Amino acid sequence: MIEVLDPRRDPEPAYWKPLRAKAGLRADWSWEVLTTQAWAARTEQPVTVLLEDGEPRGVVSSAWVTGLTRRHRFARPSGRGRFGGLDVRSPGSSAMPGWWFDDEGGDGGVGRLLDSFVPAMRAELGFGLRGLLVRQVGESGVDSVRGRLKMVRRTEDVAVLDVTPFSSRDDWVNSLAKKRKYNLRKIFRTFEADPSIEARVVPGADVDPVEIAELLRHNESKHHDVPIVPLPAFVGYWSALLRQPDVHILTYRETATGRLVAISTLLDHPTLPVVRNFAALPPELGGRTNLYFHFYGEVLRWALETGRPQVMFGKKMAETKASLGARLVPQYAAALALL
Repeated sequence: MIEVLDPRRDPEPAYWKPLRAKAGLRADWSWEVLTTQAWAARTEQPVTVLLEDGEPRGVVSSAWVTGLTRRHRFARPSGRGRFGGLDVRSPGSSAMPGWWFDDEGGDGGVGRLLDSFVPAMRAELGFGLRGLLVRQVGESGVDSVRGRLKMVRRTEDVAVLDVTPFSSRDDWVNSLAKKRKYNLRKIFRTFEADPSIEARVVPGADVDPVEIAELLRHNESKHHDVPIVPLPAFVGYWSALLRQPDVHILTYRETATGRLVAISTLLDHPTLPVVRNFAALPPELGGRTNLYFHFYGEVLRWALETGRPQVMFGKKMAETKASLGARLVPQYAAALALL
């Protein structure tokens, strides 16, 4: 049995919070956040829950993409379009898969996705469901998506920094190559000698979502390297996300004015927190240079203080992240034609 939920209209299921806790789904899966995101999306954002004896055994986040989907238009309030495909993706961090199953097997749940989710959605949507795009498939799941009518391509690696080998930020710096070590030490000394700026990790609820949206829009304006440019940061979405207790923000503020000049969002998790983004004012608008490198040290320090064994730094800038000690985890995307 499945439930296909539309967060724009369907209330939060009674099982949702226990499901999130059991699956370790981060703050971007909270129902309040999913609802806000769905209303501000280009496409319908169905959330599919697989149930056995009334208990949730799996969940899949996807987007329904049809010929009616337009780059500069929000999802239609009614009528989903007759023919289309499902883009299976995380509702928040693009570095994470968009599914969870209580028994994932040895392929990261990809087999369950194809064997359980696809037939259930074909029954729900009919033969108008003509294809499936699955993102963030790990190496263990590649064999499950190979074959006729399936196209598999390697995408951007995700970067994971193992924290357990280190007892301090200095330990981490000392583990890096000579040139990177020298640069980081200089950056940290310069920052610590500057009383006009302060870095702190604070609960998300302590930060104004308008400040964050403004910073993110500066950052987003630089990234037009994808076929469909992401929508800008919506204040309503960030208001909902920041209210979640497992969201923390690394803030950089001017000490004299309190102005926010840079942020990084941390989606907490007992074993693998995710750095959702980093955004900063450009230097010509009063921002500081080298904060991108400084924030790695601050996140590492936070992880050590909270006992987190690893931190995921997401995609993009893989070589830079590898030079900062992160290991690069291969990822794949699979496109499946459904007849």
